[in-house]
Amino acid sequence: MGNRTLSVGHYYQLKTGTDQIIAFAVLYGFERGKNKDVYTVKLYTKKGDVEFPLKEAQFHQWMKEGRIREITADEALTYVTEP
Repeated sequence: MGNRTLSVGHYYQLKTGTDQIIAFAVLYGFERGKNKDVYTVKLYTKKGDVEFPLKEAQFHQWMKEGRIREITADEALTYVTEP
């Protein structure tokens, strides 16, 4: 899964500065208007989930830093199920 672009309907894994790993899904994005290149993503954690906006430029910065990788839906489920 080497997708290097932010795509609606895809799942990604993000490593934070503290080496915590967070899974998120891209729900939808805007291609024009004042919110151009802003996507709504949903973070998945064992304690719940939260939606927030993500600018495409920020995603590319994380990609350049090697902190993002695309994951499968099955991998994303491992972040929300109890061990």
